[in-house]
Amino acid sequence: MSDLTVILDRKELVVRMESKSIRVDRPDGPPERIPLGMIARVILIGSPMVSCDVWRALAEQNIPAVLLPSRGRGVSAHMGAGLSATITTRISQHLTAQDDKCSLSIGQWLLDKKLQAQESVVKKFGNAKPEVELICTQIRSCREGLRKADGRNSLMGHEGAAASAYFTAFAKILPEKWNFHGRNRRPPRDPVNALLSLSYVMAGEEVRRAILQRGLDPALGFLHAPQSGRENLVLDILEPLRPKVDRFVLQLLDSSLNLKHFTTNEQDGCLLNKKGRSAFFKAWAKWQEPDVEDKKSLKSMAENFVRELIAFFPNSDFQARKEHLKNLNLCLE
Repeated sequence: MSDLTVILDRKELVVRMESKSIRVDRPDGPPERIPLGMIARVILIGSPMVSCDVWRALAEQNIPAVLLPSRGRGVSAHMGAGLSATITTRISQHLTAQDDKCSLSIGQWLLDKKLQAQESVVKKFGNAKPEVELICTQIRSCREGLRKADGRNSLMGHEGAAASAYFTAFAKILPEKWNFHGRNRRPPRDPVNALLSLSYVMAGEEVRRAILQRGLDPALGFLHAPQSGRENLVLDILEPLRPKVDRFVLQLLDSSLNLKHFTTNEQDGCLLNKKGRSAFFKAWAKWQEPDVEDKKSLKSMAENFVRELIAFFPNSDFQARKEHLKNLNLCLE
């Protein structure tokens, strides 16, 4: 299967199935036909007309779709295949979630990976500035605190402190023209936050697909507390991947994107304009290819984290589980 990203961002588009291809009709040109086998993901922005048979075909092929609002205040939606037929894995997931000690270990593991990656990002982009080195020390201190945490609230407290230091580093690293003073959202008030929010939504879809492929319940997490209408396991697995996404965003600035690619107003905040969206999604699709540095795409990393998560479950392969927990103990004790 090719890794083709299909972007539908005009309300005049009419999209329907034609045999085993998606047909896209537009008023200013001939129709375009895209075979399902070539599509890796679909991104819909605003309100193009998409027929039900398209959504059905995408779900049957486990092709994820991200539905983004045309303005910054809306909430994104995700569509794809439902849970797989592997009920035993989900039963193990629910049993593990009832084990406070195991849930704590999972939370420690996820956040340890996240903070380790955050420090790496700060070091890469900080150019050895003394104030940035101090922030790395603060992140390491928070990482040490994870080992002593006794529950979810304690874990999230250390994660929050690390995040505050981490984004303070961004404010010191980035040129003043980007107007970044810390994390904000719904709506984002500056270009960097607009890119971070959009990129996290896109990364979340890769995580969601990896979770569903292994038959897990996306609503039942171990780190994020249960909350109606929220896919807590997606947020759990996304945590250690966020620094990789942050690195992607930082590399976009003044390369693929500049200030002319954004518009700002009081109601909707800061948004990518049409040219900006085109540049962003092209860069995102290219970034999904294997990395020159670590040979791992975001998709493969999400799949690896989900696979490692399952090693915590009581009915996972005994030898793999034993080895995984042994490595975890070496890391956290």
